Amino acid sequence: MNEKFFIYKVSIQEDEKPDLSFIPMLIRRKLSQLSKIAFSTIYNCYENEDVNLIFASRYGEFEKLGVLMNQYKNENEVSPLSFSSSVHNATIGNFSLINNIKSKYNAISAGENTISNGFLEAITEQEKTLFCYADTIPNIKSFACLLGKNFSSNADEVELVLVSNEIKDNEFERFVKFLKKEKDEFIASFYTLRRIK
Repeated sequence: MNEKFFIYKVSIQEDEKPDLSFIPMLIRRKLSQLSKIAFSTIYNCYENEDVNLIFASRYGEFEKLGVLMNQYKNENEVSPLSFSSSVHNATIGNFSLINNIKSKYNAISAGENTISNGFLEAITEQEKTLFCYADTIPNIKSFACLLGKNFSSNADEVELVLVSNEIKDNEFERFVKFLKKEKDEFIASFYTLRRIK
């Protein structure tokens, strides 16, 4: 199976202070560090339209989970509000609510293959899809890309080729090099993305 698609927009951030001026202050104050960095990269690719959303994070709301576990240990209960903001799809769900997006969304976590599995989920969609990866462990990092099947003259045409590969290095660094056009291929454990020239 070879699958061709286009990457229309890309945003990459590894900064602890992302620009969140597009989010109302009341909402901004309640966002976790993970949500802040993810919102920033997603917003840079978002075109104010209904798109499918795929969010990937290996560790998710890890800090919030630690707080909840301590709260349960010490008080034998947890705050429903804290719990609802700690689930894996909270970030992408909140982004869709804030922007009134009615299309479907999904959240993926797949260990060291989180990026490649999340991206594979995004490219199998038949509609335009916004894919975001974000994590705060071991450091803050996020990227987002808007992709779809329709030709655009200023988009990168990419092909996915199913193939088995042995991979041992950092998925985030390799994928960012691919998005920045420093590499023409992104090799995942069971497929390869190739930029078509």
